[in-house]
Amino acid sequence: MKSLLLRLAKEEDAAELLEIYRPYVESPDFAVSDTSFEYEVPTLEVWRERMAAISGSFPYILLEEKKKILGYAYAHSYRERAAYHGCVEVTIYIRREATGRGRGRLLYAALEELLRMMNIVNAYACITAHNEASLAFHRALGYKLCGSFPKSGFKNGHYIDMVWLAKQLAPYPPMLESLKKISELEGERVEAILAAAVNKR
Repeated sequence: MKSLLLRLAKEEDAAELLEIYRPYVESPDFAVSDTSFEYEVPTLEVWRERMAAISGSFPYILLEEKKKILGYAYAHSYRERAAYHGCVEVTIYIRREATGRGRGRLLYAALEELLRMMNIVNAYACITAHNEASLAFHRALGYKLCGSFPKSGFKNGHYIDMVWLAKQLAPYPPMLESLKKISELEGERVEAILAAAVNKR
């Protein structure tokens, strides 16, 4: 897997990441565009702001092959209340033509390991109920259904059910440790985790 590279996203990656996201918002194939509940694709400026807001505290990882970005995954706060600080929501998007080849597993393997280092114990994924591919992917990685929200979204002329899946990333300690930001982790250790995720494939 020497042609594959996992690394943290940079500001200059924003345009390419936005193009990966675009069809999940506006594709005429509703099975694809139902994935995101946005009606319009964000501007590049807004996208950069979103990336900056996330990557300042949480892992924002991308997968490259021959300098082409194939997909990305990141985590962000599940809720803002202090008691939720051991929990995150995870998100992943892969180029449509690159799905089904184990790329998502690589991204999540690195993402989850970094989250453990940050003292995160629970990861949650919010998925449209009819997205069988995403549901199967998350279940294969140990995520389990923990909530269902019928007709919670309306897009492309129809109502959409949402489900939440959860995964315990680490043993629950008697006292939850403070959250570490991604920037507080040792750089060499982060690089080693990213490299190991690819090499283990």
